Amino acid sequence: MLFSTLSTALALAGTVAALPWPGQPPVTTYAPAKDLGKLSKLFPQSALPAPQGQLKYVVLGIGTQNYTCTSGDENAVPGTTGAVATLYDIGSKLNNDPLAKWKIGSISPLALSLSNQVWMLDMSLKSQGYQNIAGHHFFNMITEVNTPIFSLDTLNLQPRPLAQVAKLNETDAPKSACPGNNGLAAIKWLYLKDTKGASQGGVDTVYRVETAGGNKPATCKGMKKSWEVKYAAQYWIYGSN
Repeated sequence: MLFSTLSTALALAGTVAALPWPGQPPVTTYAPAKDLGKLSKLFPQSALPAPQGQLKYVVLGIGTQNYTCTSGDENAVPGTTGAVATLYDIGSKLNNDPLAKWKIGSISPLALSLSNQVWMLDMSLKSQGYQNIAGHHFFNMITEVNTPIFSLDTLNLQPRPLAQVAKLNETDAPKSACPGNNGLAAIKWLYLKDTKGASQGGVDTVYRVETAGGNKPATCKGMKKSWEVKYAAQYWIYGSN
């Protein structure tokens, strides 16, 4: 199963990297910060279970949440096929940033607000030191379950970290969270964990926090059979010490 996941990860990573935003930056391997001890103290608080283990990476996901309406019933609740996102390393820079406490809450909204203007988003990421791509987020059908995958495939590490996780808990985004371009509230915050031992590279837990945009309407009324909603979110990734 892991071999299959890794094969798919490599294939889909190339596809995600080819997305036309932000700015199609060249993807090269690099070494992230090894110790995020300072940043771990600033984990965004919510009703989700408190993190355990060591904070390994903090990345900014910029991409789309993907939805469907295939039943033909306009009163049906939209389905989802998951999400696709490019993951930018923000933890390495934030860890030693004296203003990190105040910046954390603004990163996702800024990214979403610039997502329709590629060059501005690209410049913004570079100006903040967040231009390094750590990997990609996507979903893979595994044993008939649409499974979230976080593949940190550009890190100069062996084995390269890959988290194959399942949702264990969720909570609504704060009312102050940035709404989407469609005017809907931000997607929920999530607690995701590997329950099958299928991950590698020392990671097994992911928190989706500081979300902006990405939400679907309550019903399929007026919607296409499939569509995407742009979003940005932070993923705080943990593993064993």
